[in-house]
Amino acid sequence: MERRGNVVFTEKPKLRQPYLVCGLNGWVDGGEAATGSIQYLVSKLGARRFAEIPIGRFHIFQVPGQLALRPQIKIEDGLLKEHHFPQNQFFYWQNPHSEHDLILFLGTEPNLNWEEYAEAIFSVVSEFGVARIYLLGGVLDKTPHTREPGVFCTLSSEALKEEMLRYRLALGNYEGPGSFGSTLLHLARARRLEMVNLIARATYYPEFNIVIPRNPKAIRAIVVRLNSLLRLHLDLADLERESEELELKLNFMASHNPKFQAYIEQLEKDFVEVKYEEPLDISPHEAVEIAEELLKKKEEDT
Repeated sequence: MERRGNVVFTEKPKLRQPYLVCGLNGWVDGGEAATGSIQYLVSKLGARRFAEIPIGRFHIFQVPGQLALRPQIKIEDGLLKEHHFPQNQFFYWQNPHSEHDLILFLGTEPNLNWEEYAEAIFSVVSEFGVARIYLLGGVLDKTPHTREPGVFCTLSSEALKEEMLRYRLALGNYEGPGSFGSTLLHLARARRLEMVNLIARATYYPEFNIVIPRNPKAIRAIVVRLNSLLRLHLDLADLERESEELELKLNFMASHNPKFQAYIEQLEKDFVEVKYEEPLDISPHEAVEIAEELLKKKEEDT
């Protein structure tokens, strides 16, 4: 093992201009859209762990109401079988479909020393020549479960807007308290690093005491875009099935509760759905030029 600052390396893989995709357990992980997406990609790609940020300088276990940040334990017949501290782990995958390999970071939003935690992430960015950072997130939202969740983005530069709009991403608008992700974006912009925050809207129904801890539809909404953005070529049929199962369960609950059913129907009327469609592998400007050429050819033929 080798330690550099606040990062401990168990391996130093050779990577080609990798993208870094981060998911943090914390404030902006509604429906586990952030951590669930990273866990899915690590498992699906068979990504290998190669580094971590030790927890000591960044995390407080006794934050009121934040039981998820405490060590997770398992006791059977009076014996402690498992004890796991929160972790901040880096994984890598060499992408045969792209000139960019992939680093995945599964971590926990820090309670302390935000800039120092960010600097640990940036040290990995510098070490491997990361081309772009993606930070994933999820916010609880009144999106009807029968519709495809929307995904919005925040960006480190104006130059990224045109590219992100091709992937059916809304541009975020917000003013108020910020998460660590916003601070990381601010610091990335100051360093002139390309960074994109992708945040899914995760369904919840607090009026009916329905919270979905892990929302596969929100996870899918992010992963399907990363699949195209990063050229992963993944079959997402398992996520599709999991999403369908969630919808069926909630439909069953609604069928036995007229008030819940009426509430969903009203949400559906008010909701503007943006279905994801994989973009053509050309720029919007090129698409306009092709359309103009086809129109011109059609006029010449008639």
